Amino acid sequence: MTDFSIILGNALQTVAAEHGLSYADGGALAWGRTGAAYISYSFSTMSAQALRALQATARELSGPVLLDCKWYDRMATLCLDRPDRTTAVIPQEHAGASVQTITESLFLEMLDFLREG
Repeated sequence: MTDFSIILGNALQTVAAEHGLSYADGGALAWGRTGAAYISYSFSTMSAQALRALQATARELSGPVLLDCKWYDRMATLCLDRPDRTTAVIPQEHAGASVQTITESLFLEMLDFLREG
């Protein structure tokens, strides 16, 4: 099973490119890690402090996330393996990772968090 950070980073890169945009080297993956950390935070396996640190790093590395809310459906198509959910590996703050089910509503909430970032 693939790490959700990579799935999300690849989707961000793809959707940005489809709209004539691009991330600095490593930028899409940095935002992918931030999104996966938000999912982990939602499951109480990541602290708010660690999440904000990843968000700040992503912003410093590549600027704001390149994502319009009009692109959410495309992002969901690329990231969710069923119409309303996916199961993926999510990193944990202190060690390792866990397999979690990410619902569409949590996924959309995470995208909103990234856009606010």
